[in-house]
Parts: sequence; C-alpha cells; structure tokens
Amino acid sequence: MRLCVLGSGSAGNALLVEGPEGPVLVDCGLLWSELVARAKRAGLSLTGLRYVLLTHEHADHARGLASLRRRGVKVVASAGTLRALGVRGLVAEPGLEVAGIRLFPIPLPHDAREPLGFRLECAGLRIGVVTDLGRVTPPVLESLKGCALLVFESNHDLAMLLTGPYPWPLKMRILGPLGHLANDEAAQALRALRDWAQTVFLAHLSQENNRPELALETVAQALNGWKGHLLLTYPDRPSAVFASG
Repeated sequence: MRLCVLGSGSAGNALLVEGPEGPVLVDCGLLWSELVARAKRAGLSLTGLRYVLLTHEHADHARGLASLRRRGVKVVASAGTLRALGVRGLVAEPGLEVAGIRLFPIPLPHDAREPLGFRLECAGLRIGVVTDLGRVTPPVLESLKGCALLVFESNHDLAMLLTGPYPWPLKMRILGPLGHLANDEAAQALRALRDWAQTVFLAHLSQENNRPELALETVAQALNGWKGHLLLTYPDRPSAVFASG
C-alpha cells in the first residue's frame, strides 16, 4: 500500500491511497486535472479511481467533486455531508469496504454538517486521517489507537494566530471547539498515540498562522525520544510517498 497527501491546507485537500483494488481519494479539494498532475508528480496514478471519501462539505475538501462525479467516481461520506452537498452516495458505515480497504468513520468536532475523520485498515495496516477539528476528544484518540500511520492536523501556532492579520471573529472561530487544532494541541494528542504511530504527516498547516519548521519543532519536542518518522504536507505540491510492505 502507498499513500501520498496530494495537497493540504485551505488551498485544497486531497489524499491518495493505493488499495489492493485500485486508488481511493480522501477528499477532493482540487480539480481533476490538478489531482492527476500531482499524483503523477508523486509517481502515482488515479487510473481506476472509483471512490472518494469526503470528510465534510467545505470547499477546500470538496471543490473537485463535480469533476470526479462526471467520471463515475462514487462518493462516500456521512449522511449529513451528502445532504449538505446535495449528492447521492454511500453513507460511511463502520467496516464498509472500498477498493479492498475497510473504513471506520471518526466523528469530529468541526463547524460542518456532520464531519468525519477516517481510520482505514488493509493488510494489517491501520491509517488514521484526522484534520479539521477544534479539539481532540477521547473518542477520537480511542479511534486512532493502533494506527501506525497518521495524517494529523497541526493548523496554527497560537501566538501567530493571535497577533496575525485575521479579523477577530475568524480568530475566535479557528480557536473555538469547532475550529482547528493548534500545534501544541496536535503535539499532545500525538504524544498520546506515540506507542502505535510509526509515521506521522502533519496536515492542514495554515500559510498565514503557522510555519512548517515551527509545527515540526513543536511536535518533535513533545515526541522526544520517539523513533518514528515525522513528515510535512504542502498546499502546492504532493508530500513524500509512504509505502508499506
């Protein structure tokens, strides 16, 4: 199995997982042509794509949905997300299998209709995908136990956000319980998962209120002594490719 984060952040989110029966996307915040180009740049392909798993309806996660549906790609999401988008699809249920990958939805606290993260399981590997959440709840942590690979939000640095250019109401939305995770919050959650996690991608970094080196440093300090791999994702290019087996 191989995994690559094709894009991450407010410019557009998309993650590609190669399953035993073909590729699967998690989110499609980029248009089809850009998804194909970034997959190719990473040495991967969208040929045979049949499913996209949507975490929620916000444009940076669903902007390319129409271009995928024109190609017959099936949507898998919560009932609330499907209603919010006005599309038909498969409701994400625990144990649903797509392209040989079993998925387990993780309800997340975010300001969307019925947002989800996902735990993906295939050939003994567990992958946790959790972005766009205002806080890490005990059920979220419990769902991620046993995941060797995590794609986890580290959205902003608190000081940068508070002193930055965003209007105050937007700052309060980001900081609220239905907003986004600060670096420190991500670090503490990942520290609780360090016994299982072997590879962590830091995702959904704000271009205005964070710096990649700051996110890495904050999480690395909390994971002091951890022997895994800590990687970045990017708004304008694909991440490194994770390969198992």
